[in-house]
Amino acid sequence: MAELTTANSLASYGYEVLLTSTLQEASHLLRTNGRISVLVVDTDLGHAGAGLSLAKDARMSDPDLKVIYTSRMPFRLADAEKVDGAPCLRTPYRPHQLAGVINQLVRRVATEAEAYAA
Repeated sequence: MAELTTANSLASYGYEVLLTSTLQEASHLLRTNGRISVLVVDTDLGHAGAGLSLAKDARMSDPDLKVIYTSRMPFRLADAEKVDGAPCLRTPYRPHQLAGVINQLVRRVATEAEAYAA
């Protein structure tokens, strides 16, 4: 239910949101939908490490994919387990907080691209 509320809130900010209920669905969607630019992974769901593995596999397939982790205990996520540059948002969070993190990632990438073009 919280996922649907978050998805609806992100949609109100103008984001197109795709939800999956299993890691297999998420993996398939990441492989077949070339328009996904941000992956939000709840590391508290599923078996230990499944979300972390999904993010690593997805980033290997698409090095430009932005990843955001969510966790009740983000301090337990070792940096070595996460993909580079991926922030972790502590749960529970409010949808506007997630939208803010997404905006920061997108803005940071746009700023870096402008710096390379100059």
